[in-house]
Amino acid sequence: MNKNVALFILLSVAFGLGAVYLANNWLDKNQPKDLQAGQAMVVVVNAPLLTGSIIEAKHLSLNKVPESAVPENSYNKIEDVVGMVVNQKLYPGDIVRSERVNKKGEGSSLASLISSNMRAVSIRVNDVVGVSGFILPGNKVDILTTFNKNDNVYTEVVLSNIKILAVDQKASNDENKPTIVRAVTLEVNIEQAETLMNSQRKGGLQLALRNPNDEAIVSTSTSSSPTPALSESSNDAHSSILPETNDSAFQIAKKRFDGRNKVEIIRGIEKETVQVSNNP
Repeated sequence: MNKNVALFILLSVAFGLGAVYLANNWLDKNQPKDLQAGQAMVVVVNAPLLTGSIIEAKHLSLNKVPESAVPENSYNKIEDVVGMVVNQKLYPGDIVRSERVNKKGEGSSLASLISSNMRAVSIRVNDVVGVSGFILPGNKVDILTTFNKNDNVYTEVVLSNIKILAVDQKASNDENKPTIVRAVTLEVNIEQAETLMNSQRKGGLQLALRNPNDEAIVSTSTSSSPTPALSESSNDAHSSILPETNDSAFQIAKKRFDGRNKVEIIRGIEKETVQVSNNP
């Protein structure tokens, strides 16, 4: 037998035995021993995992905790978690719970990150629309549209507190630095998707980045509740300026803003405000 062949065989055997030893050593370190009464095992993360990451066995270990401290929907077997997709960032020591992971769907991991009854919709952005590249997967934004109507420029908030699923083709925020992107993918329900598409055709879109702890409700152009429509027999001194229409979807409401009278005209998702003189 050629010496080189023999050496190659010996090296292969040595590497194989080394791999087996390392694997057994890793399993031994990550397997808790001497489980006592009143204790239970839970699967925990031993390395930081970003949103969109696919979990591997090397990311996990088993820890002993008191049975009373075991959270609901946790796992006690590593093999039950391997292959799942992280839907929110996990840190070393975090107990893996079903709310924090999704089963990997067919195709890309993005589909696994979409919440129930929600949709992923992408829109084109540039350095301005995309907040100079500071938007990352997992961020929340408000969406505004600017359009021209009757030689006037209007800006409206069309959607609020919308989650960013991905930027370009990245669903994980592994880089915490500004990156200019060409598209962002948003998580919306089907009604919000319709509003977004209509607003995109109506005018330009702008994203407004929110603080992650800000859950304040922002009034949008499609969520404002109009006040009762004025009747044709109204005795209001300014009703004569209102346009005549037989459209039943055409709602007219009078409001007072900053001490001035205005008439708000709403047709579907379009809204127009007309200044009314205070003089009869």
